[in-house]
Amino acid sequence: MFNRKFFLIKVLILSIVFVSCEKDYLETAPTGSVDAGSAYATTKNAAAAINGIYRAMMVRYEGSQGHSGYPALMIINDVLGEDLVFPNSTNGWHFNEQRWLSHRSDVGTLARMPYNMYYRLIANANLAIANIDNAVGTPAERNQIKGEALAIRGFSYFHLIQYYGKRYDANAKPNSTPGVSLVLEPTQEGLPRATVEEVYTQINADLDAASKLLTTARSAKSHFNKNVVRGIQARVALAQQNWSAAITFAQEARQGFTLMSTTQYQDGFADVSNPEWMWGFDHLEDQSEFFGGYHSYISCNFNSSVNRQTPKTINKLLYDRIPATDVRSKMWVKAPTTSNSIAPPGGVRAPYMVQKFRLPGTPSTSTMGDVPFMRAAEMFLIEAEAKARSGDFPGAAKALFDLVSKRDPSYVQSVLTDEALIEEVMFHRRIELWGEGHRWLDLKRLNLPLNRNGIGHIAAVAVIFDMPAGDVQWQFLIPRDELNANPQSAQNPL
Repeated sequence: MFNRKFFLIKVLILSIVFVSCEKDYLETAPTGSVDAGSAYATTKNAAAAINGIYRAMMVRYEGSQGHSGYPALMIINDVLGEDLVFPNSTNGWHFNEQRWLSHRSDVGTLARMPYNMYYRLIANANLAIANIDNAVGTPAERNQIKGEALAIRGFSYFHLIQYYGKRYDANAKPNSTPGVSLVLEPTQEGLPRATVEEVYTQINADLDAASKLLTTARSAKSHFNKNVVRGIQARVALAQQNWSAAITFAQEARQGFTLMSTTQYQDGFADVSNPEWMWGFDHLEDQSEFFGGYHSYISCNFNSSVNRQTPKTINKLLYDRIPATDVRSKMWVKAPTTSNSIAPPGGVRAPYMVQKFRLPGTPSTSTMGDVPFMRAAEMFLIEAEAKARSGDFPGAAKALFDLVSKRDPSYVQSVLTDEALIEEVMFHRRIELWGEGHRWLDLKRLNLPLNRNGIGHIAAVAVIFDMPAGDVQWQFLIPRDELNANPQSAQNPL
């Protein structure tokens, strides 16, 4: 599948070269000839290989600084939606993504990049799963490695199916439309596309197995533990409209994490030690992606050409609904000036420009901001949405109040019901998680249309203002390289 042999060899090298601190391991096996047997001979070696898989989530793909792993996809997921707005046409990074061009070309960067990355993660997770049981080490160490590998594989397939498959429809079981190929063991053979139903079945099986092997302990917040797996399970349940499971998983996932204070909320969303962050990338000095980093594209003050010339702004109608008493109103500035907003030297100030993501220093000369992959706030929102959609309106209002009252001391618990309450929950989801990679995925899972009209988008950049729900363009095209290498695969509707 998609140059599978290349992926297996290259990522194993990545696992060792980029992040391993096991000097004896590096010295005993040349990087060009390391095989799975060596990498997983001991749990010590295996931990280094797993670290390399996490590192592969952060590196550049397609030779593009604007496509540096999972953080880039977080930004692009919002760029594809309506709530992240480019205020001018000066700097063109991610314009083709906003125009819905790149993912609809089988040689486009966005069609290739997630396919490349997630199958790379899967290939290496499969090596771990296949070999860790025989590694020298304690049972607890083997369980940790295997649990993380299963979680990585389930997480990867969850994203692949959302991009390349149709949305999951709980009323259409089994969802028999083509999904993605399920590669569950080390192989170089191409496989046909499994159905959407089969892929979700495997995702749930992997995450369930991971949750039984993992505990809340982990070596760093960049790694999966039981809490993070529960959080991914909550996301999957939401996508499958399994409201009861989403509620349970969300409640379990956030245990041990506290919502940040209003003061912490204004610290810049760049520090993984924040007590609300459940999972995130700790951006170390020797692992910088420099101008490819997350904050190089979305922060208000890093001195990159992207941030100087075309700062990210928010859907103006969405922002105008935020009460002034809500700390989240400070995450953007409606009428920015030099006194009420932060920008890089010589940077453009645009209406409704972002202030949410900010690195230390003014201006910041470092890209070393951490990246928020999952926060406890999201789990409250999942619980509130699932309860509202399943008819538990008081429960939904309480879950929403528990979150929003921490953001806005003037907030009063909602007495709304039905669609009005669901809309209130989704409003808070949109402003709480802006820039963190959820909006386009939400539109697709909810079978909603894209509507960018009257909210600040300019025609020269956005081009597409409307996209009906269910249109074929909600699916990424399978990369041409995959189709050429794997005759058992098939393209999505054009």
